Amino acid sequence: MGLALDHAMNAACNAASELLDQYAPVEIRCERYVEREPHPGGQAAYTMRARFPWHREPHTRVMVEVTMDEEVLREPVECRVMHEYGEDFDAQVHVYSLEEIVAEKLRAVLQHARKLSERGWSRSRARDFYDVWRILGTHEGEMDLDGFAELLSKKCSLRGVAFTSPDDFFQATMLAHVERTWEQWLGPLVPRLPSFETVIRELRPRIATLCQ
Repeated sequence: MGLALDHAMNAACNAASELLDQYAPVEIRCERYVEREPHPGGQAAYTMRARFPWHREPHTRVMVEVTMDEEVLREPVECRVMHEYGEDFDAQVHVYSLEEIVAEKLRAVLQHARKLSERGWSRSRARDFYDVWRILGTHEGEMDLDGFAELLSKKCSLRGVAFTSPDDFFQATMLAHVERTWEQWLGPLVPRLPSFETVIRELRPRIATLCQ
């Protein structure tokens, strides 16, 4: 599987380079990202680097992670690629449903809480809280949330975590860590970033409804 995946990723980079030839000669390199320790779920990661004509070395970087053991529980949806480039580019891609995205991000919050308890540190989940707040605030009316609690429970069981009440997603130690890293993790990415207090205050009743 490893060699086949390497071949597929390199083939994708070569195809991208060929498509870009009509605009500019762009070299794209693909390198497997090696973790310090093997990923417990067999996840593979790659670093794609692009060298544009005005670069001496490849500078533009994209990270790609390929999960091997994640079970997709809701039917993927087909969406149009949205962009603001000048080229005529009209394509559809399969993506996770919004319900599945929210479930995975809430599960990540529980995994983060467990790591903080076990190790005393973990990467900030500020983005997960913000993303769930933004998705529910913008698209909740478009989502099929019937049976969401069951979907979330199944997602959690795949990673050995669980919840008994909505409060499990708002544990004090975890929230303190997220609050400290709120501006650091989200400030460079989100114009007019809402405050940590606003996001958490508005999320609490929404998560409570989802967990019923």
